[in-house]
Amino acid sequence: MIGDLCKALQTEPGAVVGATMGTFNLFGALAAIGGGWLLDRFGFTKVWIGCLALMVIGLVLTPFFGRSILGLSVLRSLQAIGGGPIMASAGKVAAEWFVPEERGTVTGAQGLAMGVGITLGFSIAPAFLMKTGDPMKAMAAVSIVGIIALVLAIVVAFGPNAPEMPQPEVAGAANSDNAFAWAMKQPVTWATLVVVVALGWLFQGYNDIVPGYIAIPGIGLGMGPMTAGKYMSMVSIALMVGAALSGFIVEKVFGGNAKPVAFLACLFFAIFAFAIKFPAVTGSAALVPCLVLAGFFMAMINPVLMAFFAKNYPEHVVGRICGTAQGISMFAGTAGVAAGASALHVTGHYQWPINIVVILGLIGAVAALGMGKLADRKIGASIQA
Repeated sequence: MIGDLCKALQTEPGAVVGATMGTFNLFGALAAIGGGWLLDRFGFTKVWIGCLALMVIGLVLTPFFGRSILGLSVLRSLQAIGGGPIMASAGKVAAEWFVPEERGTVTGAQGLAMGVGITLGFSIAPAFLMKTGDPMKAMAAVSIVGIIALVLAIVVAFGPNAPEMPQPEVAGAANSDNAFAWAMKQPVTWATLVVVVALGWLFQGYNDIVPGYIAIPGIGLGMGPMTAGKYMSMVSIALMVGAALSGFIVEKVFGGNAKPVAFLACLFFAIFAFAIKFPAVTGSAALVPCLVLAGFFMAMINPVLMAFFAKNYPEHVVGRICGTAQGISMFAGTAGVAAGASALHVTGHYQWPINIVVILGLIGAVAALGMGKLADRKIGASIQA
């Protein structure tokens, strides 16, 4: 819809992208970090309701106040403030409602759901645009999805209370502030956050550079936008499958140990992303499997990390830890897009933009080796209903 927004606002694409995506990424990252505190303080259902209401309001008001760059930026900021805490809530939900062995499946389900939502959005938004003929009205029409989600969140709020779950017993964790301070002093926490930064960078960087690399002649493979779109659709499916299977792989294949899964996912992403540079791959049927497998392993990383936080940290600080992780991941993603664009501008080819995401994958793999046991950690043995 960027082209249609440019026509409606009578401005150039850079300004529109800044007002829509740039603003959303900035405020979404800040809201994820701040929203973690809200999740721990008020619980995820209240946060969901408030945040979804903000998102719906931001969409509904677009035809009235979104017909200028400033107005559109403000409304996108409002939507981002609503979206950030929701993106950070999977770990909190998993820690509050599910036993440790199920938490990886829960965070993987969120990754799957977000993938499905993004895929549907690529179909729903153009359909509303064709129906209304106005990108601002089309954005307002998308609010129906938020309204449905808001109703479901209200239903959840009137449901049963969460059962008591076994909690990690940690030194100095008698209250929320002490537990969070303890968590941020752990080397394991910082090692995991390095993986988070690497993931945010490589995820956004890979999805930003690969379509152009496939489509554009001369500096890329020159296969055209239709082929690029077809291949990236396959990658989108791989992203959903990877997220969905991440919890199963951690629990059933690796006995609940997240470290080898995070390590192997980062390493295999780097291998398959690196492979798409070489003529032996790009000139054969191996290109699509490499693209798909890079996406599959990339999608596994975030659910594994969020489940690691949910399983190993006190429930009353999981929201802040996951919110901090998601926020810095979004900041890193912005840096990843900028770094890829800069490398493409300087070199005039996609080789170095690909090299950068490969390097970040390797950094993530090395950092994942630090995801060991926490100090002073003991898991309760029983669950009280």
